[in-house]
Amino acid sequence: MQQSPEIEHILSQAQRLAKTKKHAYVTLEHLTLVLVRHTPFWKCLEKFGVSPAAIDEDLELYLDAQMGLIDHKGRGDPKKTNALERVFNRALTQVMFSGRRSMETIDIWLAIVAENNSHSQYFMLKHGVTKQEFVPFWQENYARRNKSQDMATDQADEILEEHCTNITQLAADDKLEPVIGRNTELDEIVTVLAKRFKSNVLLVGDPGVGKTAIAEGLATKIKDNEVPKFLQNFEVWGLEIGSLLAGSKYRGEFEEKLKDVISALETKKNCVLFIDEAHTMKGAGAGGGGSLDFANMLKPAITKGNIKVVASTTWEEFYESFEQDRALMRRFYRVSVDEPDQATTIKILQGLTPRLEKFHNVKVDNTAIVKAVDLATRYMADKKNPDKSIDLIDAACATERVKDQEGLVVTEDLIDAQVSRIANIPETKVKSDVSDKVLELDGNIKQKLFGQDHVVDEVLERLYINYAGISTKNRPMGAFLFLGPTGTGKTEFAKLLAENLDMEMLRYDMSEYQDRHTVSSLLGAPPGFVGYNDSNLGGGKLISDVSKHPYSVLLFDEIEKAHPDVSNIFLQMMDEGKIAGANGKVVDVKNCIIIMTSNLGAKDNENNNIGFGQDLTKTGSEDKAVKDFFKPELRNRLDLTVKFKTLEPLAIKKIVAKFTGELRKSLKNKNINLIVTETLVDRLVEVGYDPKMGARPLGRKIDELIKVPLSKKILFEKLSNCHVTADWVRVKAKKYAVGLTSKPKTTVSGGEVNQDGIVIVNESET
Repeated sequence: MQQSPEIEHILSQAQRLAKTKKHAYVTLEHLTLVLVRHTPFWKCLEKFGVSPAAIDEDLELYLDAQMGLIDHKGRGDPKKTNALERVFNRALTQVMFSGRRSMETIDIWLAIVAENNSHSQYFMLKHGVTKQEFVPFWQENYARRNKSQDMATDQADEILEEHCTNITQLAADDKLEPVIGRNTELDEIVTVLAKRFKSNVLLVGDPGVGKTAIAEGLATKIKDNEVPKFLQNFEVWGLEIGSLLAGSKYRGEFEEKLKDVISALETKKNCVLFIDEAHTMKGAGAGGGGSLDFANMLKPAITKGNIKVVASTTWEEFYESFEQDRALMRRFYRVSVDEPDQATTIKILQGLTPRLEKFHNVKVDNTAIVKAVDLATRYMADKKNPDKSIDLIDAACATERVKDQEGLVVTEDLIDAQVSRIANIPETKVKSDVSDKVLELDGNIKQKLFGQDHVVDEVLERLYINYAGISTKNRPMGAFLFLGPTGTGKTEFAKLLAENLDMEMLRYDMSEYQDRHTVSSLLGAPPGFVGYNDSNLGGGKLISDVSKHPYSVLLFDEIEKAHPDVSNIFLQMMDEGKIAGANGKVVDVKNCIIIMTSNLGAKDNENNNIGFGQDLTKTGSEDKAVKDFFKPELRNRLDLTVKFKTLEPLAIKKIVAKFTGELRKSLKNKNINLIVTETLVDRLVEVGYDPKMGARPLGRKIDELIKVPLSKKILFEKLSNCHVTADWVRVKAKKYAVGLTSKPKTTVSGGEVNQDGIVIVNESET
């Protein structure tokens, strides 16, 4: 014999009540007061025509007046009285003779009424609650039944209203959004619901494709009588699993609530139960010890066809939950819900827009709707239509709404701004017209990248195709392989592209991925390996970076140093514009420029090329090295392979001017004007350039010859507010060095800057 969770809860409440009132004993009156306050009993007394509040007041006054003098004085928890023990023993005997296996609330009440000379009995009889009249009323309206046919219809409605939402009623009250373009799925659902057995549907689709909206569309069709005769007068109830779990503190309470819901549905018969996020059924309510969960308790009812269920879940949860429980899966008919195309999404938004306009008190242009769908499809690949397009229009309307003005209109420009903010993409990229930045790209890059004009021209021509909107879909903005000796500007070109296009620069030194196990850090650890479930390691560095910066230049520097397995990563990036991590996360790289740099073949060319300006494009060393290193399928997916030349003297001179110009800018903060003579520039070109090492040694020479002595003057001579001239001067016989002379700004001019950025200073001035 066992007590129901309800009885255990009521007894616990009685003990807590006595302790709160500082009573030494838990009496029959404590138990009666808690029983009256119990929601089902309270409702039953009201329907019986008795005021439970009046009984509550009498019991409260009695306990405060008669029991208030008894204080337990810290002697522990209150003890049960003999009368309370007799009531439970009487209830137990009554249950045993009736052949039942558990004690219910009504058994306790019957035992209380039978306790003569008790105040509990007196108060009940005082208000007309007699055994002869109350017991039949309780059994008819509130007693738990094992068979659904014994449940009254009004009780079934009450149970469903407590734990479910009447979606059909929401449709009747015009509180649901219109469902557009889902007739195929709705027809399939109606066909399954017409089955005799296992008339249950499982909607499976990506988040945001409109699975819940389809269920609401079914309710709308029922309300409008647009369904076959067998579905007319049906109601769609949305189950809230949280309401079943809420307040279920004791074992058995959840099961009882779910049984009541199932019984209520079987009683009404003309119901369709909608369970959103159906994967939560697995394990819900299972308290261990072999107890059943939600899914297992639902199986018998949905197998026999006693109730009809429409459930929804995502593909990921479907494979993890439903596919693992074949017994549950066979009871459902799976309906795939795909993402609608752009035309259908536009129709959906056009149907929703009047409601959004009314809510936000704004006007939405039709061109803005079309633009929103187009941009959401292009730049918000991590989400699905129609949800992402609806969110975009809603966000744009909200932006205008907060201005608190009349006559506001959501235009294409506002949509551009919203996409730029949400997708973290510069607005210049989002706009349909070619921005000024793109038009000025050629000149801006060539001003800072010297001697490689042919590379700039070739790369920009490919990028123009993308910005013009006629590039191949599902591919990155560009995929390039930069070849050439070190120091020729490969990495610098990538940086300039990112800078001038307002893109994020994401650089990966491929020397860090020389081993096979290190390659996994880009995409994440595979299943079964350490770090798979970690949000950072499992997703991978590349996945994480692109997720944060979807509009970026991905620079894979010195690709020849990486393990060959890295090439497999590039295949999916260049072919489909996507990249999948080890944990299943997929990120979009269609708005990225992929650049790989390499020195392949440069070593061979060192032996074949002497002096400045040798055209490496005429040699076949790089071509052979690229063919040997890269797989044919990868080479075939590259947009362009460009070869950087060794730098000519004129280009080297411009690079020196660039370095010294950067130094001049940094000195302006100290009010120092640096003047570099042409003589010094020419000398730096001679001593600082190495054909094998490119332009990088120039920077070191400038550090050595100019920055070191200049820093000493600034620190030790307190140099400020002056002109400093750097020139190549003779210090000893046949020995020259950089000489630095300083004069107040009032005595000399700042020098004339020529077209190459070099300050021209006459000998008289120095």
